[in-house]
Order: sequence, then C-alpha cells, then structure tokens
Amino acid sequence: MCGILGWIAGAAEPTLDSFSIALDVLAHRGPDDRGVFQGKGILLGHRRLSIIDLSSGGHQPMRDPVSGAVIVFNGEIYNYLELRAQLELQGHVFQTKSDTEVLLHAYLEWGAAALEKLNGMWAFAIWRPDQRKLFIARDRFGVKPLYYTNKQGSFAFASEPKGLLSLFPDLRKPDDLAVYEFLAQGLLYSNGRSFYQDIAVFPVGHYGEYCAETGQFRTTRYWDYPDARDTSNGKGFDAVEEFSALFEDAVKLRTRSDVPVGVTLSGGLDSTAVLAAARQKNSGEHVCFTSVYGEMERGESKWAKIATEPYGMLPVEVEASKDDWLDTLRQISWHMDGPGYSPAVYPLWYLMREARKRGVLVLLEGQGADEALGGYPQYAIIAFLTSLKRSGSISGLKKAGNTWSNLCATFTARWALLWLIRESFPGLIEYNRRHAGAYMTLKQDFRANMERQSNRGGCFKESLSNPGYSPVNQRLLLDHSRNILPGLLHYGDAISMAHGVESRLPFMDYRLVEWIFANGDDVKIREGHTKWVLRQYLQNSGQSRIAERKDKMGYPTPIEKWLSENNGAAVRELLLTPEARIMQFCESRSIRNLLDRHLAGKVGAGSHLYRLVSTELWLRSCL
Repeated sequence: MCGILGWIAGAAEPTLDSFSIALDVLAHRGPDDRGVFQGKGILLGHRRLSIIDLSSGGHQPMRDPVSGAVIVFNGEIYNYLELRAQLELQGHVFQTKSDTEVLLHAYLEWGAAALEKLNGMWAFAIWRPDQRKLFIARDRFGVKPLYYTNKQGSFAFASEPKGLLSLFPDLRKPDDLAVYEFLAQGLLYSNGRSFYQDIAVFPVGHYGEYCAETGQFRTTRYWDYPDARDTSNGKGFDAVEEFSALFEDAVKLRTRSDVPVGVTLSGGLDSTAVLAAARQKNSGEHVCFTSVYGEMERGESKWAKIATEPYGMLPVEVEASKDDWLDTLRQISWHMDGPGYSPAVYPLWYLMREARKRGVLVLLEGQGADEALGGYPQYAIIAFLTSLKRSGSISGLKKAGNTWSNLCATFTARWALLWLIRESFPGLIEYNRRHAGAYMTLKQDFRANMERQSNRGGCFKESLSNPGYSPVNQRLLLDHSRNILPGLLHYGDAISMAHGVESRLPFMDYRLVEWIFANGDDVKIREGHTKWVLRQYLQNSGQSRIAERKDKMGYPTPIEKWLSENNGAAVRELLLTPEARIMQFCESRSIRNLLDRHLAGKVGAGSHLYRLVSTELWLRSCL
C-alpha cells in the first residue's frame, strides 16, 4: 500500500517543485521508496510501502515499454498470481514479481473489464500518452481512499486530501454541507463530499476517464450489490460449508506477503475467525495485537487470550494510555483529514504504532463483518419485528419469546428495549437528534441554510434499495454502502497508513460480500443470535467459547469517560474558548448544555460530544 498523487495541468505546465512538496506530504503512506513521472502536461507521483516484491522491480510510477502507459497504484491485488498466469497464456511477458505490473498488463489486455477480475483493494491511475487520457479506478467498497479536484481545466488526484491542499492552498476551506451532515446526522463520506470545498471523494465501485485535450471527466459504475437468491428449495445448500470455503480463501489470499503478517485481535467473533482461518490455512506464526488501557481497564484482553489459547500463543497487549490522549487525537485528526465519530481510532493508533515497531507491516482485521453479517442490535431487532409480524400461532409467539430472551442476553434488556422502541417508532430518532445531540448545538442560521441546500439535493438523497431484499438485508445494504462502513474504512486506512502499516480486511472480499447479501436472513440472524454462520464457523474451528459469546464490545474505549474528568475541563478548554474554530458552526450555550448532559450521564451525549471535539481538532490541525 502506498500514496499516489497526480496532476494534469491543462494549458499550463505543472510545476515539479510544488508537486514534489505535495508528494512528500504523503511520505507516511510510503516510507520505502519515492518516484515521479513527468510527461507533457502531467505529473504522476508515488510513495511506496514495500509489501510485494521488495526489490526495485516494484518501483513506481511503472511504465510499460511497449505502449508507454504509466501506472501509479495504491493497494494490493491479492489474486495477482492467478491473473499473471492468465496473462502469460495471452503472451504477456513480465519483468518483475510485483502485483503492480500484473495490474498494468491486465488493463492493457482487458481495459475496464479487468476490474471485474480483480480481488483486492485499490486506487490507481493509468496514463495513456498516445491517447492523452487518464484511466482512474477505486475498489468495490472503497477500502482504499481516493480524492480528486477538477477545476479550471486542471485535474488532480491524491490518496489523501492533504496532498491536494499542498498543491492548491485555496482549497483549504471547510465544506459546510459535509460538516452539517456529520454533526447533524453522523454521516461520513456517504455522498461523494470530502470535508473540503471542491475536493471530491472518488466514488466506490467506479472507474473514471479524464481527457487532457477536452478536460472532460466521466465516471462509470462497474460493480453493484447482488440480487437476493432463493435458497428455500436449493438442493444440497449448506450455508456453513459455502461460507467457510469463501472465508478461508479470502484470508489465505490476504496472507500473501513478502513481509510479516499479523492480526489485530479483540477476542470478538470477527477477529477470532480471521485468526482461526489464518492458522488453518497458513502454518506460519501470526503475531496478535490487542488493546488495553492500563491495569484498571483491560479492554478485551481476557477474550483475546481465550482466542489465542488453542494455538499456544499470547496476544501482544498494547496500552493506549490516557496521559497524552488529546495530543494524540490531534495527530489522528491530521492523518484523517476530517473529524470522526468513533473513539476506536485512539487504541488503533497505538496498536498500529506497535506493529510498525515490531516489523509487522501487514495486519489482518475483522472490519466489515458487522455491516454484512448483522452484528449490531438494529439488525436483530428488525429480524425480531419481522418474525413477530409473521407469528400467528402459539408456537410462533413462543419462538418470538425465545428470540427476545436471546437478544437481551446479547445486548442487555435495556439496550434491546431501547432499540425496539427506536425501530418501532422511527420518528423518535429524528426528535432525539434535534433535541439531544450535536444537531442542537448548530447555529440556527447555519442549520437552516444547510437544510435548504439539502432540500435542493445538496446532500445525499439517493434511495439505496433492492426490491428482493428482506428488511434486514435492506438495512445492511444501507449501512454497508453508506451509513456506517464508509466512515470506518476511512479511519482504518488513515490510522494504519499513518504508521506505514497495511491493513487487510478478509470480510471485504467481494466474493464473500456477494454471497452474504445474496442469501437470506437465516445465515445472519437466527432466533436473536447474531452472525449465525460465523458462530458456526468458529464452533467448527475449535473456538466454541468465542462462538458462544453473547456480549458485544468491539474495541471499547474510555475516551467518553475522559471527556468528563475534572468537570469536563478538557472539553471546556477546547470548545468553549474564543479560539474555538467550531464556533463558526455552533453556539457555545448549546455546547455547554450538551456537556452538562454528558456529565449527568445522559445516554448518547458522550458520543455527540466526541463528534464536536473531533471536529474542532480537525479544524485546528488541517485548516
């Protein structure tokens, strides 16, 4: 994984000096090598993190000697060996062992159709000097980031906005609508907007073509979620067998590396399944990292030790100390180029730093399982409500009672009831958002202006739906593609690459995602038990104690507690002073009210307060 930068300057020649400075702003993404290609009216730059083919053969920008095509590529093509074999049968000759060269030849052989053959994560650009055209593409789910700006006959792209901000300082302005969407609705990267004016997020599952002669740029979707399939009468359909084969191959492909591969381990279902598959398919040792917060707050270290027991291993416990938590969040904000809604970035920062110190430059992670297999309470509640509507008999009602009991065991009775009310009366969500969250801190004129823009189509309004999906699958589709996962993928990439570590996500294998979404609710949720098929896989893999876990913690962080220490002193010094940048959007009186709610222990107030803190840190760090 690497950092890429490109600039087509139109009528003017791009300046190499300013381009080189901008490229080095991305040095953390690629500390191992650096390269620049300069052609007529174009500059392409690359910062390399060496993972596959550690020799100079993997140097980028890479040029094909026959066609003259030049590629800059960030990501990994996990099935590059299989594609290379296919291409060799077509007469292609390779000079290196890198997946970059395979990707370039795949494009030259199949054009945009090559994207359908790729299994991996990617953001890349290929320049065809003979055609004066740039081909640019991003992976199906947006695991790898890509941003661009297209103004006044000049087109530029980068792995992170800060590269474009260095090239074009006048872009260093907040995008008010993106800020509004985040603070008011909790949406991150859901609509093609970055947090900067005139810097767009390249759409996931799309490719684009830019013509340097005309300045025209158009994008085309090449992938979408599958239709639901009917397995009710399918002969020999074995969900666990099919899932296991796909999942284990996804993990196996992601262990291909010329550097050590480790695992981030919480002791939850997702990361333990990744570890189990890695151990089953690869006999090599995999260092496991788990987060703790000192002696008094052990995070999930107990469960991480249980997960590693069958393999005679002990996880490396990485302490996320609170001593400099605010300064660390400032650094995180710079790397994220925007605010975030998850305090889990904090322990992840220390975990990635420790992996880098130990020379473990590739980490397998469990990200993406919750939003596909139904790991959050809302999916289980929706499944419960759906089954309740169909219960027309005593036995049906008894089954519903068992389901409710299982839900309460997993999420606690209090949270299950709150989610039941929330899903039964969706209007309450809007009411709560307007009266008890970050929304209420926004200035009235700012809020009204943004809502007018929203009504004119300025905000993301597309209704994502698949008519063949169940209510559970429909909600999963929204969260996987728009509401939740894009923000999580963004911070996962930003934090790992801040330390020059490559994060690989087996649950984002497109074959596995397609299989999960094509199948019905039963592979995800059964009688209140979430992630049913994954639990069965763990049982079969000798991880029965983890498979039977009913408490869901993820990466619990005490940051919300730290926000309230000393009567919220850190928050007051950050948000309630004349220097606070967030006052261009918010009212101090309303922020005080939100802080008071948090100090009084009101549910949810801490997460909304964290949004404000994260936004302020971004405004100070990047603008």
